[in-house]
Amino acid sequence: MAEKEKTETIKIKKATLKKKSVRKVRRQRRVKDEIVHNFIPEHILLTKEEVEILEKKEISTDKLPLIFIADPAIRHLELNEGDVIKIIRKNNIIGDVEYYRRVVK
Repeated sequence: MAEKEKTETIKIKKATLKKKSVRKVRRQRRVKDEIVHNFIPEHILLTKEEVEILEKKEISTDKLPLIFIADPAIRHLELNEGDVIKIIRKNNIIGDVEYYRRVVK
């Protein structure tokens, strides 16, 4: 009986260790990989030249809608506060639609 108890406790310990290691890997993978999904539109970081072109079109970066730096859709990008992001949403009727957001903490 003592041997059966030992083997059962060993199996339980291995099972709990396996669960913990899987959780850690999933968390690490989520942060590093970019999200690819049909319902999440493409997010692109704009360069300084592209931001200047926006301002020439009389689109002020201070008045843009905000997006948080911890947002899951942009977590894979290396962003700083004040960066501008272009979001491209696919639309079958009118084509691609572009939106702009300013990154905040």
